[in-house]
Amino acid sequence: MNEQKNNKNQKEPSIETINLAIKSINENDHVGLKKIVNLMIDNFPNGSTSWLFSAIYHSQINKLNVSENHIIKVFKINPNYGEAHRIYSDILRRKNDKKKCLHHALKAVKINTSNAAALDTLGTAYAFNNDQINAEKCFLKAIKLQPDSAIIYNNLGNTQRHLGKYNESILSFNNANKLNPNIIEIYTNLSLTFFEMEEYKKAIEILKICEQNNKNFKKNNYVDLYTSYGHIFSKIHQNKKAIKYYKKALKINKYYSPANNGIGEAYLNMRMYLNGLKHFRLALKNSPNLQNSISNYLLTYNYLGNFDKKKKFEETVKYSNYEKTNNIKVFKNEKIKNKKLKVGFISGDFFHHPVSYFLINFIENINSNRFKTIAYNNGAKDDSFTKRLKKSFSDWCNIYNQNDESIINRIIDDKVDILFDLSGHTGRNRLKVFKFKAAPIQISWLGYSGTTGIREIDYILCDKISIPKDEEKWFVEKPLRMSKSYYNFSKPQENDILIEDKKCSNNIVFGCFNNPKKINNNVISLWCDILKNIPSSKLILKYKYYKDINIKENIIKIFLKYNINKNRISFLSASQREDYLKDFNKIDISLDPFPYPGGTTTCESLYMGVPVITLKGDNFLSRNSENILINSNFKKFIADSKKEYKDIALEMSQNISKLNKQEIRNQFLESSIMNGKNFTRELELNLMKIWNNYC
Repeated sequence: MNEQKNNKNQKEPSIETINLAIKSINENDHVGLKKIVNLMIDNFPNGSTSWLFSAIYHSQINKLNVSENHIIKVFKINPNYGEAHRIYSDILRRKNDKKKCLHHALKAVKINTSNAAALDTLGTAYAFNNDQINAEKCFLKAIKLQPDSAIIYNNLGNTQRHLGKYNESILSFNNANKLNPNIIEIYTNLSLTFFEMEEYKKAIEILKICEQNNKNFKKNNYVDLYTSYGHIFSKIHQNKKAIKYYKKALKINKYYSPANNGIGEAYLNMRMYLNGLKHFRLALKNSPNLQNSISNYLLTYNYLGNFDKKKKFEETVKYSNYEKTNNIKVFKNEKIKNKKLKVGFISGDFFHHPVSYFLINFIENINSNRFKTIAYNNGAKDDSFTKRLKKSFSDWCNIYNQNDESIINRIIDDKVDILFDLSGHTGRNRLKVFKFKAAPIQISWLGYSGTTGIREIDYILCDKISIPKDEEKWFVEKPLRMSKSYYNFSKPQENDILIEDKKCSNNIVFGCFNNPKKINNNVISLWCDILKNIPSSKLILKYKYYKDINIKENIIKIFLKYNINKNRISFLSASQREDYLKDFNKIDISLDPFPYPGGTTTCESLYMGVPVITLKGDNFLSRNSENILINSNFKKFIADSKKEYKDIALEMSQNISKLNKQEIRNQFLESSIMNGKNFTRELELNLMKIWNNYC
């Protein structure tokens, strides 16, 4: 092909050459496209189309900086080239620049208002900015203009899933599949919709159909397929299978963030902590959801027995401030002392969840004449506890399908005076909102027992046990201390669950209902020592992850290593909360793990009259059970050393008949941990005090 300028007035490549370039793009023929692009630039160095196709070529071979430079050359020649703005939006999305990505997509549509591709790109940009409502509108408009596009239907299906419109999502993916059954992403995305509907068998069936029907997919296309398999098997508690599929995905692309996050979580579930940490670190290198990857990485440190406090603090501060943000400088709030305060709470855990169990007393007891409470709900789950919370908050706003900018604007418009983060570096957090300083005063509470590393968060709610004076250096937040505990637990239900005697023999039965991630080998070693000293004793372990036979076998292997017969260890999996609490009737003594102890489980055990033996901690997190026991007057259950932990267990076992479960429950119910009114009054005073100081 020898394209030359037909005349001196021709400034752009011919239609024939452009069509050949488009053909090469559609066929993923990088070599052919490169030849055409070189020819375009040689013959038409001042042609905007020449540099546009050069940008597309370099985008296809992942040279995004070169691609961006060539797009900028296009704009110097023709600043109103709509297709260039569309392509640039896609480049910026891949470079993780959300704001500029949306800006250029909007410009593309403004120039080409009835262009389906431009509307599709704008929908993708909105979705990238987590504005799924506007994304759906764009995709629906694009489909009206181009109803034969499988890609647009696929994008619409993704957005509808994010909006919780599962039936519409399935219909969109089926339409996409009819139009083009050879796009692997359509299958994986349809599978993901079934996954979110908790229809895991259907999700796997879709992936199997994909594999059987499409043997000619390129290797790279299988990354999503294998990752989807991994996610499903992890969710149905088959972590070994999940790891196998994640490894297949990572063999193709070792930096693929969803696979690294997935395998990291699966390794954590299998108690392989360092493997998990390694993959969470890899996920940070190329993550479309950087905050999620950061939180996974930082949370893993909590499971490590001998982590360096200084290193953890430095890593937390480093990664929590990895993405730069511009703080809100001007607030609309009236700076008046002792005024009625608007207090907001951001959480994805407003359902039957530990965070809500510790929050509800405060929300139900707060003085509505002096405080207005607003829930910013980042979770799609809605159950009986959600309904209870909705009744108690002054206002309720669902934010799980909104982008950070929309949430920040809503909080500012609501004139929130004090904003609580209830998640920290746990799932469903919106920490980026706090980085923007969305309210004059921001506080961390409940979700995460450690510093967030975000300097825009002013305070962390705590007490003298959780953060002693000499440990303030490990927090960027100022301590806002309660006089007793920062914990305030709500009664599990109005009518007390009956405490019953064990139905088994008189043998001592120990129990631990904590997440097995917390049960490291040092913990098991100590428990084995206790079991050896009480030959007839048994141990019950209960948690939802025990549905995974590999997790159980992994734990049993450690007990066998210490010569403990596997018949002495039994496992129970998840159950409804009432049945879960009744299972405490099967045990005599709860054994707390370390250095990541219980919090909710400690309260639940005491509520059911079962004593909890815990090891004294050396940081906020590791003192959680200790904090509860001190504030409910059970100091005798706290061990200063592993030896004392064992001694307490042995002594308690020898005097088990003297332990009165009903007395333990009564003492716990009468403690400050359960006194919602006193806790609320004190926290109200603390909030008013820091507000007045701000004024």
